[in-house]
Amino acid sequence: MRRNKLKELTVSMAIGLLCVIIFMAVSSQAISAYLFGQNVQGEVIEYSVSRERPAYFNASQYTPERHEILAQYTVNNQLYWVVVNSHVYSALGVIDVGETLLIAYQPNSPQNAYVINFALFNTLASILVPFILIIFLLVTPQWIYHLRRTNRLSNSD
Repeated sequence: MRRNKLKELTVSMAIGLLCVIIFMAVSSQAISAYLFGQNVQGEVIEYSVSRERPAYFNASQYTPERHEILAQYTVNNQLYWVVVNSHVYSALGVIDVGETLLIAYQPNSPQNAYVINFALFNTLASILVPFILIIFLLVTPQWIYHLRRTNRLSNSD
């Protein structure tokens, strides 16, 4: 049985597009703050790991680790803080205390800020970003190649 590579790649592209749509939906406020609000540099001042057992976990299940960073930033000489779940980025040492992060906020509410680096403004968004990059960086060139190849073969017949 012959594999239809173009069909497989088209399905992968559709999955990637779905991931982009979900990313845009869960990130709309942060993207709006980044594009139309104000941006400042913030600094990671604390990194913590906690083991909290959510109510829906029973005693026999694994207790997950929660990696959080506390970043501080200044707006109009007023100091603000934002706490975000930094996931695996902190655990791998990508984000550490003293690191500078890009923080976006709306001018009318600087206390409601979003850490733009690594899409840390939303857990789902930060998980989707690597998948979106992999799908579009690896699949798109192959999809274009097979699409052109299929068109060339159909034109030569």
